[in-house]
Amino acid sequence: MRLSVFVAVYLSGLHAEAFPGKRLFGKLKDEIQQKTSRGKKHASKSAESCDSCENSQQPDGDYPPGALPLLKAATEAFTEAFGTTPTLAAQAPGRVNLIGEHTDYTGGFVLPLALEKRTVVVFTGGVVDSNAGECAVVSVGMEGGPVTFDAKPEALAPGDPFWANYVKGVVKQYSADLPPGKKFAFKAAFASDVPLGAGLSSSAALEVATATMLEQLHPPGGSSVSKETKALRCQAAEHEFCGMPCGIMDQFISALGEQGKLLQIDCRSNKGTAVTMGAGDAVILVTNSNVKHTLSGSEYPTRVAQCKAATQAIAKLHPEVTQLRDATPVMLEGSAKSAMDDETYRRARHVIYENLRVVSAVEALERGKFEAVGRAMLASHTSLRDDFEVSCLELDTLVDLASGFEGVYGARMTGGGFGGCIVTLVKAASAPGLIAHLEEKYKKATGLNADSFITRPGVGAGPLKPL
Repeated sequence: MRLSVFVAVYLSGLHAEAFPGKRLFGKLKDEIQQKTSRGKKHASKSAESCDSCENSQQPDGDYPPGALPLLKAATEAFTEAFGTTPTLAAQAPGRVNLIGEHTDYTGGFVLPLALEKRTVVVFTGGVVDSNAGECAVVSVGMEGGPVTFDAKPEALAPGDPFWANYVKGVVKQYSADLPPGKKFAFKAAFASDVPLGAGLSSSAALEVATATMLEQLHPPGGSSVSKETKALRCQAAEHEFCGMPCGIMDQFISALGEQGKLLQIDCRSNKGTAVTMGAGDAVILVTNSNVKHTLSGSEYPTRVAQCKAATQAIAKLHPEVTQLRDATPVMLEGSAKSAMDDETYRRARHVIYENLRVVSAVEALERGKFEAVGRAMLASHTSLRDDFEVSCLELDTLVDLASGFEGVYGARMTGGGFGGCIVTLVKAASAPGLIAHLEEKYKKATGLNADSFITRPGVGAGPLKPL
């Protein structure tokens, strides 16, 4: 097969709809499976569909769940493209957000977990004089040859093709660490099984994998950059090079995820608190609607602007409010309400109550009170549908189908919206039946397939042992 540039449209949820080319990686999983099925005993089976709870991916020796097949595919791609063997490797996971949607860019609370799906990069390179060397990136899954660019800090800028901006943006952030007259030069090959356009943060996985690569290249042997700083740099890259005013959640959980734990993130202080699910039989099921509604590209920035407008209206009466996260229901329903149009009011109502739902869900989750968590999830979906208006018919259909199934605690859309996935908290014994139920009923209702996988909270980004 011919190799191509990986970094193209690794965009999550709403992001994937704002730019062209979002379907270019539709066959990526098939390409990886083809590369890793040639008599290789350890290739993990895909978690894109589950027949039982045991279908959650399993660790493979020294590697996180699902990483080894991707590592093999990326290594083969690297060798084919560059005629040599990579010497280093890294990975970064996607994420699913259990609750706390569209609160991160208002300084609020979110509760994501790192997925057992990830982006893997294999590479060679280092830091060179500014007049020597360049960067070359290839991937499994696209047609075309290596794409090259000069990583000289003053030369790095957004441009065409758009996908390169994700990598360039991260390189720009890390170039500030280099001595004057120096730049990065590397060859890299990527592979990923994070679904595109599904609201599972494929863009953050790409950014954080790139950052983890650069941290190994300078200084040699590893970087002293904190995980929090890594996440902030990747967020800045997306803001500055991709024009997407995203919050910190996606990059934060990809960088700081812990095996077996969710992470409650305070998006104002950029601090995370590990959250363990209490004793019980609940598992997390992610279901992809396989819908990616085309957007104008303004939906996300518009909602960011509306939240800012609501904050300003409330702050005029309550100066202690510096972000929407500070506002209370009483403040919103008072005189401030008359200072907003109805749409802005409803956007603010979602954010204010969503923050309260996150706090209550964390407390309930730690005590194993899954019924309470489920009620908060369902209320979150209703608010996202009616107040924030980022759901769609297909997501609503999946949530309705899941909510009415025996053993389900709660379900909601997850990600930016307008397509993508739902997340369901369900009894482990009920999960196989729920998967079959969603596949059958969703297909009948929409004519589309519903791809589900069970996931556990996975590890965050880090180096991998190359093959």
